[in-house]
Amino acid sequence: MKKNLGYSAAAYFIYRSSFVGISSVALVTLSKQNAWISILIAFILGIIPLYIFYMIAKYKPDYNIIHKIDDLFKHTSLIIKLLLAISVFSITLLSFWNLTNLVVSQFLSKTPVYVISLTMIIPIIYLTCQDNKVIARVSLILFFIALILFGASAIGLTGSFNIENIGPISEYNPLNGALAYISYNVLPIFILLIFPNKNIKHSLIIGYVSSFISLFIVMFFLIGVLGINLLTIYQYPEFHILKFAFEKSLTVRLENVLSTQWILDIFIFTSIGLKYCNDSFKLKNKYIIPILLIVLNTFLFSNNTIANILVTYVIPYFIPIPFFIIPIIMFIKIKIRSHRLLKKQILQ
Repeated sequence: MKKNLGYSAAAYFIYRSSFVGISSVALVTLSKQNAWISILIAFILGIIPLYIFYMIAKYKPDYNIIHKIDDLFKHTSLIIKLLLAISVFSITLLSFWNLTNLVVSQFLSKTPVYVISLTMIIPIIYLTCQDNKVIARVSLILFFIALILFGASAIGLTGSFNIENIGPISEYNPLNGALAYISYNVLPIFILLIFPNKNIKHSLIIGYVSSFISLFIVMFFLIGVLGINLLTIYQYPEFHILKFAFEKSLTVRLENVLSTQWILDIFIFTSIGLKYCNDSFKLKNKYIIPILLIVLNTFLFSNNTIANILVTYVIPYFIPIPFFIIPIIMFIKIKIRSHRLLKKQILQ
């Protein structure tokens, strides 16, 4: 049961990791004040990929996703694993950029990006090199910390909430925002399948429901406190909403402490993403991919305008290709094998 909770906590962090500064901005840009409706729609539509991932996790539960690909795709497994590993690395790079950009823009504006990258990558590398049980244990501990920070944030924001900011329903299509939410906050959970654990399938569901509740509350407060006009100005509205709520009531910078809940999300996701890449490529040197991550993070996202265009209009439509199409093919092959096995048993 404890192991299950640890992987459920890891799933919770993965589901939430791309929300701050990425999918929240995409949601508001695409759906405006309908963003909270987009999350409701995404929760329903997201059940489809979640069911597919659940069935993949259920298939030979002692295997991780890499071994399952080898088992299902005899001759093309290398190509599929390479494609998925590149895709995982890409979304991990985006997550790591989001982490360093959040720290630099909101906390350490005069510190070079590469210094922040080196500082952040050290504990990430350490966690990546640990046993699966250690990662699950760390995720569970950090989950309780994040839960306390989230609860304190919600309580502190209650007095600043304005119900009039929620409406009216705009002409913007909430389905566009829902698709962006699914791309950033549902499909990346595929990475959790790197853990060969019989309880992973339950963790997918527990993390899905708990993260939906938390992110729906966050978006509801973002619109209700800031309003859509002010919300579209900020790159990290989740941080500024805390600043708005607490700066008048306290002399200490409490928003800096509470905002670390988002750093925990990205930290766990980046660690698991790098573990997936290391296990896929079977590299003996565990430092090659992290070094590549730092180099690309420093030079590839040097312009925030380019990064915002990629985040809102390009990447949400790129993610479904490897994280949805390939799992669908795996799901079909699993169903075919199960049907053949059942037919064989009946004939015997």
